[in-house]
Amino acid sequence: MTDILSEIVVALRNQESVVLATIVASSGSTPLPSGSSMLVRRDGKTAVGTIGGGAVEANVIADAKEFFSGNLSSVVKQFELSEGDLEVGMICGGTIDVLIEKITSDALPLFFQLMSLRDAGGDCILLRAVDLTKLNVRRKIVDGTAQQTLQLSQSADLLEELGVSGEKFLPCLQRSHREESVGRVSGLRGELIIQPIAGTQPLIIFGGGHVGRSLSRLAALSGFSVMVVDDRAEYALQSRFPEAARTISKSWSEAFGDLKIRPATSIVIVTRGHQSDAEVLHQAVTAPARYVGMIGSKKKVAATFARLLKDGVPLAELKRVHAPIGLDIGAVTAEEIAVSILAELISARRGFQSVSVPMSVQMNSWFDQPDL
Repeated sequence: MTDILSEIVVALRNQESVVLATIVASSGSTPLPSGSSMLVRRDGKTAVGTIGGGAVEANVIADAKEFFSGNLSSVVKQFELSEGDLEVGMICGGTIDVLIEKITSDALPLFFQLMSLRDAGGDCILLRAVDLTKLNVRRKIVDGTAQQTLQLSQSADLLEELGVSGEKFLPCLQRSHREESVGRVSGLRGELIIQPIAGTQPLIIFGGGHVGRSLSRLAALSGFSVMVVDDRAEYALQSRFPEAARTISKSWSEAFGDLKIRPATSIVIVTRGHQSDAEVLHQAVTAPARYVGMIGSKKKVAATFARLLKDGVPLAELKRVHAPIGLDIGAVTAEEIAVSILAELISARRGFQSVSVPMSVQMNSWFDQPDL
């Protein structure tokens, strides 16, 4: 829902109702996964998004027109994709369930909060309570990282309203958040639809050379919002990084003044030389980023760290750094190195690795080596 959330907020601010269609379940061969969404305006035109095209979207757009003219607020419809016409492309062989819901201006505070949480990098969960009359959809945001007791208390009123037990709800909530997939729980008086919303994952790459270029492409495909910084204008061209959200060509110190580094941000340092790596790391190591990594051999890393220690950078801050950067997969080429870095970024994003093992275990012994 990355672009759709922004479109919903803009429409609601303009007092414009919209209809949102979301795939809430799929089975067999389908063109898109659960969570895929499409926004329809009052004129029947699709604003943004897709749920697979063809007959499905035509059917949803027709339903949307009825939503705008009547009192119905939501419906869940199942589509058999194996029964479509070749001309409209519905020959996948699977089925999808689509939640179609009307969203009016009174929902602006909730969707603005949802967009703000996502943009700040926070993971959260959108709950939709659909009662048996289908005349009402109640929505609530639950903190995706909160403890189960807090998640249960945040959801208690919706569970009671629909007649859903906490024992049935919590495992589905946790599974949906972990797998980033839509969950559904039926109750005595309706259905609860659970949709995780992943926070934006900012990645700042310092260095627009071969490794930085390869990493930018791979990271964008993996859900990171990429920004590339280089002090050479020709290496920070938007045309060189078409997948990046932004490129910056300034000195390393000036570039930091333009950056908003949040707890969800990852920083990768792959500049053209030891001196510039050290200059960037000096500023990056104290930033509130989730991940800071620097390329280089163990000897180069140890020498850089020794220099920063002399400059007053605390040892505890240096131990946060992933260096040498990337998982050890025997990478040689720029593309392979980018894969190893991306794997470590994903590991950090998923919470599987909090500090660089080589740094935390071996750094003190590196500084004891006489040739440093």
